[in-house]
Amino acid sequence: MSTLAALRALHSTIGSALTEIERVYEAQCLDYPALDVPSYQNIPADSPLPAELKPSEKQIEQERLTTDPAVANAINLAVAAGGQLLATLQQPLVSVLETSHLGHITAALSFLEASNVVEILRGAGPEGLHAQDIARKIEEIRLGKEVASDSPAEYIEPAKLSHVLRLLATQHWLREVKPDVFANNRLSSLLDSGKTLDQLRTTPEKKYDATNGLPAFVGFSTSELFRSVTHLRDWLLPARPTDSQSKPKPETPFHLAYNTEEGYYAWLERPENASRLAQVGSGMAIARAASGRKSIADTSVFPWDKLPKDSVVVDVGGGIGSVSVQLAEPHPHLRLVVQDRAQTVAIAPKMWGDAHKDLFDSGRISFQAQDFFEPQPPALQVPGAGAVAHPAAYLVTRVMHNWPDVDCVKILVNLRAAAGPDTKLIVHDMILQPLCAASSAEPSSADKEFSSSSSSAVTSLQAPLENWGKAVAPGHLADITMLTLMNARERTLEELRALTLAAGWKITDVDRSPPPMPWGYIVAVPV
Repeated sequence: MSTLAALRALHSTIGSALTEIERVYEAQCLDYPALDVPSYQNIPADSPLPAELKPSEKQIEQERLTTDPAVANAINLAVAAGGQLLATLQQPLVSVLETSHLGHITAALSFLEASNVVEILRGAGPEGLHAQDIARKIEEIRLGKEVASDSPAEYIEPAKLSHVLRLLATQHWLREVKPDVFANNRLSSLLDSGKTLDQLRTTPEKKYDATNGLPAFVGFSTSELFRSVTHLRDWLLPARPTDSQSKPKPETPFHLAYNTEEGYYAWLERPENASRLAQVGSGMAIARAASGRKSIADTSVFPWDKLPKDSVVVDVGGGIGSVSVQLAEPHPHLRLVVQDRAQTVAIAPKMWGDAHKDLFDSGRISFQAQDFFEPQPPALQVPGAGAVAHPAAYLVTRVMHNWPDVDCVKILVNLRAAAGPDTKLIVHDMILQPLCAASSAEPSSADKEFSSSSSSAVTSLQAPLENWGKAVAPGHLADITMLTLMNARERTLEELRALTLAAGWKITDVDRSPPPMPWGYIVAVPV
């Protein structure tokens, strides 16, 4: 196929995908969500903010339809084809310049979140706000005091601020409605914390409380993660053997960036990093928003509804309990025990504010300090159930990708030793695939083994699409995040099968989600 014919075929793929999206939306008498229209998803019901700022029922339904199977598949095809079309058409020199400067976008996005610009622009509406006014309001919040409306900003130069925001506008993260006047859009509104400017000024430490995790996730990703990944090159490349001052290789790029011998989580638990720990804990709630249409609570993942009343599920390394809340809400007959390090467990309930108070007060979700590298207790003390020798299931959600293989085996061995004959292991993590064409067309040996119990709703690629490209990039970005912070990784199904077998567990069921986030749900039984 000639290059021009391939470009035409990619164009046709995008057109066919748009036709499918249009079909689904027109059937509901809806339009696709507009890029220029904000959707503030973190404004609580009792917020003093104007009611019109909250997403309308129409907006909620528009966004919900993006996860409809037909729409999601069409989006993936359009994004993959669009990415390959752009890579083919754009001059290579321009691609080099853009890619080598992507860090500028990350730094600008970090500023956007930390400066509360999104919350400031929220009140300005579609008309936007001038950079001079934005700068003054940033200072009011950061300095904790009001500044006269006719006073210029003292520390932030509006001209510099305008240039940073304009860079984000080139990536459609904001709108520049007039010269130096900026407004929120669909993308930037995702970073809104739902807090008023007064709340941000007087209690900035509560910015991420009772949010969906996205603002905190961006704050974490664009700060210590961004700083750490800039050391990836130096960490991967070996030092010259003639270097007399060479030191032992740091365990991760994070260790190199922060000049520490502590692991990432131990470093977060330093007293001076309390705000960072809280931010990371809040940011982990993003998994609920990023997991697409498949949920850990779905009975297609595991027959939760078949478990007896007061069955105990242990949420291993469960952080502040985001996954347990997700599971407890639709399954009131379950009792969830969230295990994590003592420092995390100590702050977990207060991170929720008044949200889900009934789950915590009733004991349906309880917290237990437990290092998963240490043996499980002989019995679990569970509110409402008493001493439980063997739980119905161990839930290991987004934990394995935080650790190298040897540590993953240790974690699973401890769970295997405490498991009863009927205890199940449910692992929720990403399942990556190589990007070569053969991997899309040929199922792996592990895929074949579990084909009868897995549902991979991923459409087969057709020429000229070489791979899923941008449509699956988030999974591979997460892979490098794990490498950067923990010397760990996301894994293929073959790699996950090897880890579980090494620890005494045998995989019986696999359920996979389609792009963009290749989450997988694995059920295993004791060998």
